[in-house]
Amino acid sequence: MKTFLLLASLLLIGTAHNSCSITISSESTLSDLEPLLTIDGYWKFNIGDDQSWAAEAFDDSQWDSIAAPGSWQDWGYIGYNSYAWYRKEVQIPSTQASDFIYISLGRIDDVNELYFNGVMIGQMGSFPPDYQTAYDRQVVYPIPKSLIRFNADNLLAVRVYDNEGEGGIVSGPLMIGYYHNEVLLSQNLSGKWRIKFDFNRRYTDYAYDDSKWDEIFVPATWESQGFNDYDGTASYRKSFVPSFQAGSEDLYLVLGKIDDKDRVYLNGKLIGRTEDMYRTPLGNRFNGDWQIRRAYKIPSGLLKYDEANILVVMVEDLGMNGGIFEGPVGIMTKENYKEYVEEYRFSSSPPFVRPFRID
Repeated sequence: MKTFLLLASLLLIGTAHNSCSITISSESTLSDLEPLLTIDGYWKFNIGDDQSWAAEAFDDSQWDSIAAPGSWQDWGYIGYNSYAWYRKEVQIPSTQASDFIYISLGRIDDVNELYFNGVMIGQMGSFPPDYQTAYDRQVVYPIPKSLIRFNADNLLAVRVYDNEGEGGIVSGPLMIGYYHNEVLLSQNLSGKWRIKFDFNRRYTDYAYDDSKWDEIFVPATWESQGFNDYDGTASYRKSFVPSFQAGSEDLYLVLGKIDDKDRVYLNGKLIGRTEDMYRTPLGNRFNGDWQIRRAYKIPSGLLKYDEANILVVMVEDLGMNGGIFEGPVGIMTKENYKEYVEEYRFSSSPPFVRPFRID
């Protein structure tokens, strides 16, 4: 599986159909993103295609200005179906709330690439000659924090290809923000993981060598990071040492949303799978597995505090986008997990769902 340039840029960060991304299907919402700023309104706009238009130094003063969200046909470009670019300068306020910042570009018809300060950080769909639309998906990309100039100008440049019908950044929300519930995490496991597009039980072995696997950012769909046209099974691995002290409180591994099914192993032991969520306040499988927030209790004594832990998430994607696509991703205490459940529990659950209880 080829790793594209955009993947390298995503990994500058220190440290879903069925589907969505972060990409999220049109049936989902982005209420989990706490906005730092909105980016709707007027953008610079030009039809055509020139890679130099991604550069910060490019002079776009002679370009048209059109409003987004909205199709470019609504602004006089009637019948135009081909390439066009959007550009906008934004100032992102500094924040201590999260180390991970995301941009929502709403729904873009049909294919898009996003450049942040001249660096490509995400793509959805495929440009000609291997054209594949992504018109029906709302897209969120992680922004490498190392690229952000907080409280100063940053350049957004969006390359768009429209095959037919309406074109452009056609619906919102358009904003830059962070997952507000990351504050509940004792340890945030977002960021760089390793991935291999198959599964073998030996991948869960503590001593397994994953050094030749591809790298990927979590949370975000694998399609948004250049791994296109793959439906099937993938394996994620991450090594981490707890950043918090051992205590008597129960701990939960929270994995946000996964498209579509998962099995989770910690230090070689299976600790949870999608079906375990069905009879919890977070799980209503009739809304689709990809909409269930995953959270698995960590068995007592399994987590190592003085050495590395190996986390393996097997993901089975049944169509369209795939992966661990929405946060938060990390470890919560029992008390914070109760707060998380109260926020996201289904308000109308089927009668077979047990009353709310956290063991």
